[in-house]
Amino acid sequence: MKEVFIMILALFLFSCNRDQTCYSCTTTFTVTIKDSGGKDSFSISDTRSKCDVNENEIREFEKNNSDSVTYINGELRIDTVTVTVCKR
Repeated sequence: MKEVFIMILALFLFSCNRDQTCYSCTTTFTVTIKDSGGKDSFSISDTRSKCDVNENEIREFEKNNSDSVTYINGELRIDTVTVTVCKR
């Protein structure tokens, strides 16, 4: 029984993927509102993990999840900037 337990434990340890490539990706949304009353800005961030991706795929993910949008109506201007940065 002891040998079976040792073999199962060894099988479990050798079957684990230790070279799993994971990135921590932080997306930050920054909104800036400017009108005749002044200027106000706020931001919020979210972090998530992306695993089993290569360098090219993670850079493409960053690119696809980053953007800048400007809305203008008279004196009102709203800038929304989304930036995603991934690190190992």
